[in-house]
Amino acid sequence: MYLTKSTKAMRANVSYYKEILDKISFADRGTFRKELKKAFRLLGPEERAELKQWFRSMCVCRVQEDALQPVPAERGGRLS
Repeated sequence: MYLTKSTKAMRANVSYYKEILDKISFADRGTFRKELKKAFRLLGPEERAELKQWFRSMCVCRVQEDALQPVPAERGGRLS
């Protein structure tokens, strides 16, 4: 595949947005969402797909493992 200057610039933008989103992902949910929307608005379809794949792979809700606790269920399969 032949990469044009604009294609290279878009790839750099994807990397830029990944870096920014990774840095602010712990800080503020609203800012993260705003930056994610801005990235999707400015990137082309292929770059959006790449960013979406990255987001889904890294965003397991970033819950710390020690915060996870099992939820007890009543017998008979019904929760109270």
